Amino acid sequence: MKDSERSLLIVVPRTGQDAGRSLLQVFGEDPAVQVIVDRRFNDRRVRSGAHGPDRRHGERRNRLDADSELRGDRWVAIPRATSQIDFRDLDAKAILFLCCSQHAVPCQKCQNTYRIGWISRSDSTLSPCPLCGSDLTAVIAAHVQTCVYWASRGPGARPESHVGVGESSAAAG
Repeated sequence: MKDSERSLLIVVPRTGQDAGRSLLQVFGEDPAVQVIVDRRFNDRRVRSGAHGPDRRHGERRNRLDADSELRGDRWVAIPRATSQIDFRDLDAKAILFLCCSQHAVPCQKCQNTYRIGWISRSDSTLSPCPLCGSDLTAVIAAHVQTCVYWASRGPGARPESHVGVGESSAAAG
């Protein structure tokens, strides 16, 4: 699977080998999740004064707090969701409940992983972590984009109509 097709990237600090093994055990079978070890030794943007002025304008990284999390021996989960999922849609709720309830998602704040079925959705716009309450909607949306149960479900797609008992196939179409 190409990196662009992965829904979730988890970066483990160099000193967090136990956490890395645990995350690989949870997500090892999921090709849409990539767990990697942070290989950086120091910040490449530190200037020694020997070179000319820095031409970059601002920080290029999206997650400014990721470096501080890694320095604090905490892993970082980066969801790569590229579209919005309407979790109010009844079909979406059914797929999440019936098909994805045993799939795991990570919580960055409390550094735990949870099955989607363990996450209550009291509000249609929020998926709170069972332990710390932080919103897990972004990692659930990232999971949905590559889950096999959602693969045939495009925007506005409706489930196939099924023929009822006693009806002929010509009457159903």
